Amino acid sequence: MNKPSVIQGWIRTLQDGGFEVSTIEGIFDILSSILGMAVEDGLLPKNPCKSKSVKLPTATKKKIVPWSVERVRAVIAGLPERFQAGGKLAFGCGLRQGEVFGFAVEDIDFKGGWIHVNRQVRLVGTKPVFALPKGNRIRSVPLPAQLATALKARMRRFPPTTVTLPWAKPDGEPKSFPLLFADEKGRAYNRSVFNMGAWKRALVAAGVIPPRERGARYLQAAPEDGMHALRHAYASVLLDAGESIKAISEYLGHSDPGFTLRTYTHLLPSSESRTRRAIDDAFADAGGRGDPPATEGTSVASAEPLCPQCALVA
Repeated sequence: MNKPSVIQGWIRTLQDGGFEVSTIEGIFDILSSILGMAVEDGLLPKNPCKSKSVKLPTATKKKIVPWSVERVRAVIAGLPERFQAGGKLAFGCGLRQGEVFGFAVEDIDFKGGWIHVNRQVRLVGTKPVFALPKGNRIRSVPLPAQLATALKARMRRFPPTTVTLPWAKPDGEPKSFPLLFADEKGRAYNRSVFNMGAWKRALVAAGVIPPRERGARYLQAAPEDGMHALRHAYASVLLDAGESIKAISEYLGHSDPGFTLRTYTHLLPSSESRTRRAIDDAFADAGGRGDPPATEGTSVASAEPLCPQCALVA
């Protein structure tokens, strides 16, 4: 297992065994971490997983299918108590997983009703570091009142933990922040451990994936149901509520509103109805000049969309 060719053959075996790309990536991350520690202990000259010749499979990009608010609630309820508010933060403000892991007390403006996304926790090899958010784009996001209440309750139940990590790279300058979410040992969450453990168990509890089968080493793969699904649900709810693409792009930290549009426009459940109604209104207006159209505007009479703030009440 200390040669890149052996690692590549092992990856092919997993592919041939029907494992999803996300599962292979998760297993590969764990193996790479183990071999990385073996290098540090002097048991291996180098980590074969880091070889440029080792290639992970790539998944075919699919259209995002958003979770229902009911599923969001169920999965959050299945998370460990100490991290349930982290799930609410991911959904209520559209944060990425690493941004939740790096979220600190100083990033909350309870009075003004904002949170500030200033950093993330990410892995560089096997080492966790603090770093700027993806694309080096810090941002501010409106803080719903119900989420503010949940965060305050969380801080009373689990006081923030000061965590020190290097900045940007393993040998970077140490930085300390009072994180809202740390693991049971007071450390920054490790995404690989969290995703294979607490997150998968929450998916089981919510009925998203089945329980582990007897004799199976891993829970069922869930490539489309990672923690990023909470961020997708946030975007979906805001789009359905009529929020602008520009605003959503800013809240999500995208560099280009066009990317947001391409990624999320199809999530509007009533977009087809709005399109038909808009053209019907145009025809009605043109055909009955002098007479007001039967129904003004282009909106669809439907149930009022549920905002993230309301969804967090449950």
